[in-house]
Amino acid sequence: MRKQRTKRRSIGRGLIAVAAIAGIATTTAAPVGAATAGGSTAIILANHAKGRTLSGQGVAVQAGSPATKGGRTLSLPITAVEPGAGASATVDGWLRFKRGKRGVVVSALRFDFAAGALVGKLGEEETAIFKLGVAASLNASSGAVSLQDAKLRLTADAAGTLQQKLGLERALRRDGVGMAWLSAKANPALEAAKPVVSGSTAWGMLASWRAYVLGHQGPPPPAPPTNGTIEVSGGATATGPPNDPATTYAFPAVGGSLQKGLYGATDKLVLHTQGSLKFAKPMHCIQEIELTDLTLTLDGTSSSIVVGDYSYDIDKFTGKSCADLPGVLEQDTKFATLDPSAVTPSYSADGKTVTWANVPATLTAAGAVPFAPTYKAGQPLDPVTITVGIG
Repeated sequence: MRKQRTKRRSIGRGLIAVAAIAGIATTTAAPVGAATAGGSTAIILANHAKGRTLSGQGVAVQAGSPATKGGRTLSLPITAVEPGAGASATVDGWLRFKRGKRGVVVSALRFDFAAGALVGKLGEEETAIFKLGVAASLNASSGAVSLQDAKLRLTADAAGTLQQKLGLERALRRDGVGMAWLSAKANPALEAAKPVVSGSTAWGMLASWRAYVLGHQGPPPPAPPTNGTIEVSGGATATGPPNDPATTYAFPAVGGSLQKGLYGATDKLVLHTQGSLKFAKPMHCIQEIELTDLTLTLDGTSSSIVVGDYSYDIDKFTGKSCADLPGVLEQDTKFATLDPSAVTPSYSADGKTVTWANVPATLTAAGAVPFAPTYKAGQPLDPVTITVGIG
């Protein structure tokens, strides 16, 4: 079988990046640290009947998909921005400078705000194509970038290359290109995860429950006391005497990670702790309710407290005594939901220590099982205070 040969044809001296026009990918790689974004830039091209400008010498500027051109206006989508150090905005699409049968494609377009230029690839090399003439407005916190009334001016390198490649008889005048406007905003994003190396969770579970466990609800002496007990173990500690209703409990961190939210995103924390908190009130048939090894997650509406080992042994009250029932052990139980939406984290130690104070907590249906019918799903719990040190 005869092999079919592919014919190659030159379309004029110096034509660059024909493959890009044919549909080979020309997507710009966003700089390291850039976030995906939504927005666009508009370029309104000048129109000169004569002279040494681009339009005056018959050079048309075309847009490649997904960029578009309507009349003298080029519309180019912005797909990523870096509003901080090395500020930039990445453009999706390409430009083609065309005169007669000759054309020059500029791909991998990117606004380099630090350099005040629109840069792109002429062939394989990145080159500053246009100077912007004005500084961009940048907001590193919100991720918003904008450019207003930028008078585009060809750089000397771009003007020289275009004159040569397009076969222009006269040197290009570098101004008189047109004007540009840009508006874009970074999408909410998370920084890379940093490990949790220290910290703890301070929580009282539920003050009214602690008061019930520790209180005496039966007849006065000489009737047997009904006071119960609260114990901590396995690394958990109490802020005061364990049997004091005002005491709360600290669960030390043993790992986790923190991702700082950017451009409107909330921080994401996963904190693993150790230690056990055990309640008992045998005279009310509550032999044991124990919460061990809590994992706390702060992640918007997915925030929660998960109990690694959730055990309870509650017997049946028969009127005079407790009839034995088997104990239960549940693992990885979503005990409570957390609502950090109104809590602003505070940073100290040069940003390496982060605290979320008094995060509201609510009992879940799974967590409420041994407390029914007194406490049900939706019961507000004591707020949680979380402090972590990050590496």
